[in-house]
Amino acid sequence: MLLNKKNIVALCVASSMAFSMPVMADIVISGTRVIYKSDQKSVSVRLENKGNSHLLVQSWLDTGDDNAEPGSINVPFTATPPVSRIDAKRGQTIKLMYTGSTVLPSDKESVFWFNVLEVPPKPDASKVENQSLLQLAFRTRIKLFYRPAGLNGNPSEAPLALKWKWAEGKSGLSVYNPTPYYVSFNNAELIASGKSNPLNVKMVAPKSEEIFTISGSGGKATSGKVHFSAINDFGGAIEGDVNL
Repeated sequence: MLLNKKNIVALCVASSMAFSMPVMADIVISGTRVIYKSDQKSVSVRLENKGNSHLLVQSWLDTGDDNAEPGSINVPFTATPPVSRIDAKRGQTIKLMYTGSTVLPSDKESVFWFNVLEVPPKPDASKVENQSLLQLAFRTRIKLFYRPAGLNGNPSEAPLALKWKWAEGKSGLSVYNPTPYYVSFNNAELIASGKSNPLNVKMVAPKSEEIFTISGSGGKATSGKVHFSAINDFGGAIEGDVNL
């Protein structure tokens, strides 16, 4: 069952129920990101069904457009099996393989997104007769970083190598990444004039610059300090402080 753009977000049969309770996905991915080193033939990602019913699961990769239909995406990776059934309290290993159909840069990382869509089984009609029913298809996306061999430096040190400065003419900070690694953030804050203002963080690509706007700030201060929490290969935090 390959889903398209029309039904990739949610499956609704009928509903008169209010969302008074939080709804959570049953499929859990073993990790918050995938690191694919160029000398590996494949990388395995483990999925676990924590729910009480079997689920149909579709897996694919995209280049960053979360609205793209799985069948129309051109990526140099395959996910096997693309569709699988995972019984309750059981797991499934998804094998990701670089096909080489697109030559990726050898001097810096490339980023893709790994998608998992879980679809609940169709309920027994005899058990839900004359009842309102809502069925949701949950989608989870995590980043996949393709890491060429021989890159300079250490990815765990990349967040500490970022160059921070006031953005020219903008109420924000310019963040330049001189390393060949992507840097992702949990959060960051600007401490200036005795106040702490959150920064609107973004992922910073290798050899690239991003502008982090400042929440709740009326303008540029003359000095300050940034405290940030970045994310390492294992989903853990790398914290740092930078004087401006």
